[in-house]
Amino acid sequence: MDRLIQSALAALALATLVHLAQVIARAYNSDLRRIPGPVLNRFTTLPLKLRVLSGRRTHYIHALHKIYGPVVRIAPFEVSFSDMRAHREIHKVGTQFIKAPWYQNQMPGQHSDELTGVFGVRDPKKAIARRKLFQMAGSLTTVLEWEPLIVDIIKQTVQEIKQEGRQGVVDLMKWWQLMAADVVGTLAFGEPFRLVEKGQKSEFIENVEASTLYVGLRLELPWIMNAFQYIPLPPVGRPADMLKRYVSNGQKAVQNSKAAAKGGIKTLFSKMVPEEGEAPLPDFLVAIESANVIVAGTDTTATLLTWLVYAVLKNPSVKRRLLDELDSCPQAPDWEILQAQTYMQNVIAETLRWMPPIPGPLFRQTPAGGAVLAGYAIPGETVVETQAYTMHHNPDVWEDPDNFNPDRWNHVTQEMKDSFFPFGGNARTCVGQNIARLEIVHAVSTFFRECPDAKLADSVTSESMDFIDYFAIKPVGGKLEIDLT
Repeated sequence: MDRLIQSALAALALATLVHLAQVIARAYNSDLRRIPGPVLNRFTTLPLKLRVLSGRRTHYIHALHKIYGPVVRIAPFEVSFSDMRAHREIHKVGTQFIKAPWYQNQMPGQHSDELTGVFGVRDPKKAIARRKLFQMAGSLTTVLEWEPLIVDIIKQTVQEIKQEGRQGVVDLMKWWQLMAADVVGTLAFGEPFRLVEKGQKSEFIENVEASTLYVGLRLELPWIMNAFQYIPLPPVGRPADMLKRYVSNGQKAVQNSKAAAKGGIKTLFSKMVPEEGEAPLPDFLVAIESANVIVAGTDTTATLLTWLVYAVLKNPSVKRRLLDELDSCPQAPDWEILQAQTYMQNVIAETLRWMPPIPGPLFRQTPAGGAVLAGYAIPGETVVETQAYTMHHNPDVWEDPDNFNPDRWNHVTQEMKDSFFPFGGNARTCVGQNIARLEIVHAVSTFFRECPDAKLADSVTSESMDFIDYFAIKPVGGKLEIDLT
């Protein structure tokens, strides 16, 4: 028995020494050791993961760039760039930097290109083929066919906001979430969820909020989330139960899209499940894609509108100029008219820069043979990333970057264009951005025309409007209260 124990201890000691040797070798990789960054981060991902758990990853990376410059080693095999040349090289069309493994396993079982939604497809050729299916449905021409339906939902939302405002302060973020969910429901299912009509969050919204938190934690900390599948975790609940509801939402979209192919209301996925002939995607993938669209299209739009209204109400001169411009529009402006409103477009662009709904990094992986970025040799299969929030607040590109200034968009430079990517990198931009833009312009126009006297409630402070991010951005306070009286 003593020999057995001694052998076990010796094996454990050897394994520990081997692991330590690997950690040290990784930390002092001949190329990566030249890149500045915290010493501890050379050895472990722990500092980064702790920020992920607290919803402060974006803040942490942004602070590191302020200390160490445009290139920072943030983990043993992970490098963050705020250098424009590196950003162009990583995200250009035809890039050799494919999506990092981070994008897969958003949900259990989605561990390959054939089993995941378009967001997680890593192979560039397969991604192009999948994106084409969305581009047919998400083209501006197709999206404008839904404009009357979307406008009706937005008008109903603003009327409900006004009604509630007669009784006291209004949590505007809640209403934007309900509105965005109803729009997504209309496009994905052919009918709204009628959340605006009910005026309160449903299990659907709770699932959406839980999904963004769950996905963010699972992608960064898969070993923890796998271990707690069946344990209730606030506010997610039992992740296994949430995932069942998530899939159920997607399956309903498949059923409604098949009905649309037979003559019902067209949905985003109608062309993916045709009445006749071979479907370009199996039903389970359409279900995954639709569930992803529900999550992505609800939280991000609601968040963008929340911070836009906050910024406008906090800046009286911005509000006055926006109202003056909107007053010159016809009573029921359409997309074409609203696109021509220069100051409103500047306000939207500035919000996307100042507080991007997805503020964190675009993860990519270097080619097997490695690459040279910003003057540094980066080994093959290293994760390299550019963080939207940091690129959007680079003082070398944006004068007084923390200040909300729509007028900066009157004179757009090439550097500004290169540093601005609220909808993703050039090669993999968001497939739903036309839908988002249509929704945003009508929501901004309708809200400010109908509620010109809106002001921030006393509960709103700079502290409550600091942000946390678990993939998508949210105010620390979880709401934005306004006063319409």
